[in-house]
Amino acid sequence: MILRATALAAAFALGLVTSVFAAPGLVLRPCHVAGVQEELRCGTYEVFENRQTERGRKLPLKIVVLKARESNANAGPLFFLSGGPGETNTDFVAHFQAHALRRTHDIVFVDFRGTGEGHRLACNLRRSDDHLEGYLQTPFSPDLARACRDELMGRFDLSQYSTAASVDDLDDVRRALGYDKINLLGGSFGSYAGLMYIRAYGAHVRSAYLASPVTLQNTVPLYHAQAAQEALDQLFAQCAADALCRGAYPTLEQDFASVVARLRQGPVRTSVSHPVTGAKVEIALSEKAFADAVRVIMYSGESGRQIPFLIRLAKNGNFEPFAERAVNASRGFYAAIPLGLYYAITCNEFVSRIREQDIEAATRGSYAGSWRVRDQMASCRAWPKTNLPATYFAPFRSDVPALLISGDTDPVAPRRWGEIVHAFMPNSVHVVVPGGHTPDSDCTYSIAEAMMQAGSTNALSLDCVAGLRPAPFKLP
Repeated sequence: MILRATALAAAFALGLVTSVFAAPGLVLRPCHVAGVQEELRCGTYEVFENRQTERGRKLPLKIVVLKARESNANAGPLFFLSGGPGETNTDFVAHFQAHALRRTHDIVFVDFRGTGEGHRLACNLRRSDDHLEGYLQTPFSPDLARACRDELMGRFDLSQYSTAASVDDLDDVRRALGYDKINLLGGSFGSYAGLMYIRAYGAHVRSAYLASPVTLQNTVPLYHAQAAQEALDQLFAQCAADALCRGAYPTLEQDFASVVARLRQGPVRTSVSHPVTGAKVEIALSEKAFADAVRVIMYSGESGRQIPFLIRLAKNGNFEPFAERAVNASRGFYAAIPLGLYYAITCNEFVSRIREQDIEAATRGSYAGSWRVRDQMASCRAWPKTNLPATYFAPFRSDVPALLISGDTDPVAPRRWGEIVHAFMPNSVHVVVPGGHTPDSDCTYSIAEAMMQAGSTNALSLDCVAGLRPAPFKLP
């Protein structure tokens, strides 16, 4: 369909299309989003589930655009890429409505395939507030993976949900919206998606902000135990260097080892407050649940500073505060992810590259051990295979300007992954800041804004980083 010039001009003026280059099939209409009072622009872009055959089922990708508050076409729009894999990009619109980066950038949210309405690969985790102990069981058991696969495969072709396909979808939307050069903002898995987009379509990337980079060499979850141990060791060192923390927890490392040794003898019975009713509920805390909970709690730099306090109580026989914190952390952490998409991507793009002989070296000396890697490898054996390009994981180089942010106590993507990305992106700047996973702040965003405005990392001021401080440790 070709619009007459006058009709197109009218539609543009009303905000029904974003530019005179917008694809005929894509119209952004006025809409309202939960948590945002102002009127936004929303639309749907359909892509084939099977991009190779271009036949059969289509997936409706939801699009939401937060228009820039000030006009600056040279700065380019900002495409947001969420983590997971499995978080829904359009769920984060409210977070950015008053964001500093919105001043001169349209912020564009496009749901990845497998995350949005009509194509969400969510399956029953068999968890509920009626069984709080279930929140302490990670969703990486073979029986759960098989049940998830069987639940979804009658409705979806599970072999078609890859980062490669999502990247191609995203570029289709970029072209449909009429944008030439875009900026990327991604954290955790969003940084991996951003790198894959840069690899495929780097000519259309003006700049990228990538927090807690997950690079091609990071075969998740092979290095989770190592990263969690490094983050914990760093946390212990910071406590030892802090007079108040050192005074409160003078034997922190020994106390932690004592708690781990106790749990290796068998689960500990304790109780937690129900997150809704407040009633006391008895649960069993196992070694696996403890290990995973320590890692999840440390995702947030602020909540990680509670670890010494929780360990001291557990060492003295009081596991209740730790168990309660673990239930609440896991309850929100895993519930937000459609497990089917998580398996589709991790099994085919990460776990498939893990070799049995790599496991012992990668997990040796860690408090978490190898169980997570082995559980996930076993879970992936029955998951449908995705055909990826033969050179999909080959090294590449990009001159795209990028700001790389690493947290000094990140239990998932420690600073060495940022250094690896920096090595193949020579126009990048790698900054290590206090905090855990995706440690974004007004400071890091201000540096990102300067980079996006200039389209370059030359002469970036990093002065604000020196003023960043970690959250205080929780004291008795």
